[in-house]
Amino acid sequence: MTSLAAVQSDARQNSATTVTPLFGTELASSSPLRHFAHFFHASLAQTDIQKHQTYRLRHRVYCEELQFEPQRDSGLEHDEYDSRAIHCAISRLSTAQLAGTVRLITSTDAGQLLPLEQYFAAKVNHPTLCPAAFPREQICEISRLAVPGEIRQRKQSQSPLGHNLNKLLLQLEQRCCEAVAISLYLVAMLMCLHYGKHHVFVMIEPALARILKRIGIHFVQIGEVVDFNGKRAPYYVDARATFHTLGCEYKTLSNILAAQLFAEQPDTLVPSRDVKPEQLGVN
Repeated sequence: MTSLAAVQSDARQNSATTVTPLFGTELASSSPLRHFAHFFHASLAQTDIQKHQTYRLRHRVYCEELQFEPQRDSGLEHDEYDSRAIHCAISRLSTAQLAGTVRLITSTDAGQLLPLEQYFAAKVNHPTLCPAAFPREQICEISRLAVPGEIRQRKQSQSPLGHNLNKLLLQLEQRCCEAVAISLYLVAMLMCLHYGKHHVFVMIEPALARILKRIGIHFVQIGEVVDFNGKRAPYYVDARATFHTLGCEYKTLSNILAAQLFAEQPDTLVPSRDVKPEQLGVN
């Protein structure tokens, strides 16, 4: 599940030189988002402690703020899918707190259903863009994207240096706060490319799908709208298509995120240039 409410910087790229930029250099040099790394840092949540931090943020957002799920005594929101999910996070540098999280639920065999398959299979009506149409090891579902209220509401940093920040820095920080939710989708696409999970599914609001299409992530609706924590529908995208369709500003942001995520693994994210847009269903 994702929330439409969650989608509404020269950067300190101390590790960027170790990664070949995914979309080339000299892109969107005037974009505020080129300063994203000055305020936020993307990473994988791999240890139990890191995963628990994402579960805690999910509880805060899904159980306390949005009240989509019941509150739990543990203060952690997690389920049976987490054991086979790739967990990602974005941290706010000024507070060292999580500013967002998202997971990619994977599958290795037909017995490991994606949530979309388990709960909404009857609503999927596309003849070819369904999970069963692809190798199980190449599918995943974006899920549990969570951004806390202070980021969704674009509150400025309250760090000790906050009162000294000039107006430009405050504006840059606010613009980057606005981009956290979209950055989580970009992180998800980067992880899909990295792990070969090319065929990506998600249950989102049609309005959010339109927003994501404007930035260049062209989700295709593959089924009926259902009433599930708001009006949502199943969508599909081939992650490799983002290489061709992302807007210039978000290519710049993707390069920053890739540098943060894969500083020690150069040249692992670039999709094959032999893949043509028409092969991916990109218009």
